[in-house]
Amino acid sequence: MRSLIARILLLAFAAVMAVHAAEPVILPKVSFDNLSKDRVTLPADFHGDRNLLLLYFDLTQQGEIDDWNTIIDRWRASDASLTSYTLLVSSQKNFLSRWWQNASMRSASDSSHWPTTLPVYVDKRAFERKLGIASEKQVVLLLADRQGRVLGRVTGPSTEDSRNAMRTALNAAGAHLIAVPAQQATPRPQ
Repeated sequence: MRSLIARILLLAFAAVMAVHAAEPVILPKVSFDNLSKDRVTLPADFHGDRNLLLLYFDLTQQGEIDDWNTIIDRWRASDASLTSYTLLVSSQKNFLSRWWQNASMRSASDSSHWPTTLPVYVDKRAFERKLGIASEKQVVLLLADRQGRVLGRVTGPSTEDSRNAMRTALNAAGAHLIAVPAQQATPRPQ
């Protein structure tokens, strides 16, 4: 009898998990100033059907962000309809802390990326839970449609496998990208 009850409970749990897994992951609404000090609201300000969101959680991940941005810039050069945003996801902070972090980000990044770099100060756990992000230890690259539905994701540094996985997701969403050469990014000074 216990075995039957355990099986029923396990089956019910599996059904609930399957329904939850089938729900689409949607970018929560975020609205903050980009590094150019213009207000950006996502996903409302998405201008294309294919939007790359490069999320990072600590300024020490800037090297990986730079590597990914090099690849994303190449992809955007071959597909002008592709848009991208870089989001530093941080806990809610007071004005002075936000100012300091934003200034640090401006000094560490190429000014051509300021309009698409968005520091967001949110309840990190809730934000990450809504996006299905299990760890802040690696950067996350999301592909989202105009409504903010996540169509693809890769985590970690830009490697051949992660680039191929995202390129496959982009092509499935209507892009026509070719392979990025192996020398994907300029080496970072050690």
